[in-house]
Amino acid sequence: MCDVIPKPSQCQINKEVFEHDEHSIDTYWIDYPMRKFQRNSDKLLLYLHGGGYLSGNINDYSGIECHLSYLFNVTILHVEYRLSPEHPLPAAVDDIVALYCALLRDNMSPSQMMIIGDSAGGGLSLLTVQALLAHQLPVPRGVIVISPWTDLSTSGESFTRNDEIDLIFTCHDVKWIASQLLDPNKSQLSLNNPLLSPLFGSFQGFPPIYITVGTAEILEDDSRRVLKKAQAVGVNVTFEEGLHLMHVYPVFFSYFPEARNTLDNINKWIQTIFTEKHN
Repeated sequence: MCDVIPKPSQCQINKEVFEHDEHSIDTYWIDYPMRKFQRNSDKLLLYLHGGGYLSGNINDYSGIECHLSYLFNVTILHVEYRLSPEHPLPAAVDDIVALYCALLRDNMSPSQMMIIGDSAGGGLSLLTVQALLAHQLPVPRGVIVISPWTDLSTSGESFTRNDEIDLIFTCHDVKWIASQLLDPNKSQLSLNNPLLSPLFGSFQGFPPIYITVGTAEILEDDSRRVLKKAQAVGVNVTFEEGLHLMHVYPVFFSYFPEARNTLDNINKWIQTIFTEKHN
């Protein structure tokens, strides 16, 4: 879906490989316009792509990530985390946590970083923060999730309510994707296990969260239930719905003014969170 946005020729993309636990993690530094990133001071967004944990790469996402780098005036780091079924969850979480810790060791501060993700990447963003908190590691300055997939067990009412109006997925599609994510050697992990579905984990200690979701998608309640759980434990949550809009609708900013407005709102939120006094 994200490959509908062409990559601007002036956008700079540089590959960097991080080594972790006998395998490598490919990442791509994205700057538009071109700038030299200062690791001890500049702001960074870690972008976790969607694709149901089964697909997605820099070729699919370079266009939208270049656009967001320009709009938000930040460097974006695209992460090629390991994918299922070859590497079942939570391998992807392990990769993001390892990369985040590598950035901390490289003199970056958590207050310089935010995590942003769409669809499965949105769920992965939340899983990553939960893993950081579980290991008593410092969390990033904020988290932005676009139509996050937070409940792999498909227990939300919107899976039924919006099944016939979702332009991207059906409930059957999502259930099939989820069936590909479990490690057959770890049968004790069910789809509603917090290691797989962040909705069922804890949001205590989370940084500010920005959630956006369309009201015409089957994942609508995945976002609404995260909003409710996070607010219940005092998390600062900004929630925006795209009325009658589809899954990851902000990606389609070239077609919908509502999508452009949402990206503008996210930009304002990012600048506000980064400039607020950080405790």
